[in-house]
Amino acid sequence: MDFKNKKLCACCGKPTLEKDSLFEICEVCGWQDDAVQNDDPGYAGGANEMSLNEAREAYRKGKKVV
Repeated sequence: MDFKNKKLCACCGKPTLEKDSLFEICEVCGWQDDAVQNDDPGYAGGANEMSLNEAREAYRKGKKVV
């Protein structure tokens, strides 16, 4: 995998997203890249049902990120 053209997923921290993309879904955790939710991690109801804070906690616990 070519990591130099990737950005880190805001949820799991893995380099899975294209640098210039928006709303791409992380293949590791399922988080959909959303600039609003990335800037306001407590906001739920954007591209993802969960807030980024909730999604990070779910990922750490091995639960599904939605």
